[in-house]
Amino acid sequence: MQRSEFLNSAEKIGTFTYAAAYAPIRNAQNETVAYMGLPYYANEADYQAKIGLFINTLINIYALVFVLIGVLAVFLANQITNPLTFIQESIKKTKLGQKNQPIVWHRQDEIGSLIKEYNKMIAALEISATKLARSERESAWREMAKQVAHEIKNPLTPLKLGVQLLEKSWKENDPNFERKFASFNKSFIEQIDSLATIASEFSNFAKMPDTKLEDLELLPVIEQAIAVFNTSDSIEIVVLNRTNRKVIILGDKDQLLRTFNNLLKNAIEASEGKGKCAIQIRLINNNKYVYVEVQDNGKGIDLVLQDKIFVPNFTTKSSGTGLGLAFVKQAIENAGGTIEFTSEINQGTTFYLSFPII
Repeated sequence: MQRSEFLNSAEKIGTFTYAAAYAPIRNAQNETVAYMGLPYYANEADYQAKIGLFINTLINIYALVFVLIGVLAVFLANQITNPLTFIQESIKKTKLGQKNQPIVWHRQDEIGSLIKEYNKMIAALEISATKLARSERESAWREMAKQVAHEIKNPLTPLKLGVQLLEKSWKENDPNFERKFASFNKSFIEQIDSLATIASEFSNFAKMPDTKLEDLELLPVIEQAIAVFNTSDSIEIVVLNRTNRKVIILGDKDQLLRTFNNLLKNAIEASEGKGKCAIQIRLINNNKYVYVEVQDNGKGIDLVLQDKIFVPNFTTKSSGTGLGLAFVKQAIENAGGTIEFTSEINQGTTFYLSFPII
């Protein structure tokens, strides 16, 4: 029976140590004729180091691939979302009643199809808005014309009857003709004054676009309006000026004067039957705006009517065209301001006005 033999030994050449294995080579007679040596230069530490280097290299490659994939994903996401964000911003700027610019998009893709439909939509919207505005204006003027015609007929009826009665008395040589004439004459003058008031209010409202803006001090305009109404012991108008400087605004003096005349006149009429009319006007300002409050102690405005008081030809009075507060709102907006109000039944109404300061 033959068997293999080998010898494992540590060899050393200078400072270099390596392992070597020797095996005998035998002939047919089982005699050792030579030795075969096989050196082995590797060691476990080198092997572990190479494995570690390979793993680190593999990890770095994977990390780089992940980063590249992330960058590519962000890029693709931006390519998809940027057009949508652009469309969103354009839609935010779309407003009814003004010129809206169409979106320009040169690529014929899905986004391009969406933008094409959007451009068609805003074009149709502008046409519809123009038609709606024209229809609303025509409807408002028709309603206003009917209201003014109705208000004109009211004083014309007693005028006609009075003239007919006077004519009859004159033809019949009525001995009381002079007394009747004096009585009817007073009534005629009142009715004619009413017609003049209606014509004046309608004319003032119709001339609203002719606004002449100028730098003007607000407080003297208010004081000028107060001087017209603060002439009776039953009317008390108090001004509380809390401004810290001379308030200059850009507005039309005549329109603003008529504005405060209307507000004071309405406050006085709302306080009829309450004994004394108390009106308080407060002014306060900051760096950008001046705020004016006009508060009365009148009967207030019914809740169901509050959303209509600025509508032309709407009025809660038995007479008048209902153009007063519509004029007030338009005049204040012409000066770049705003007007709001709060009201409580039998407690009073407060109007809040604001104007940008020059």
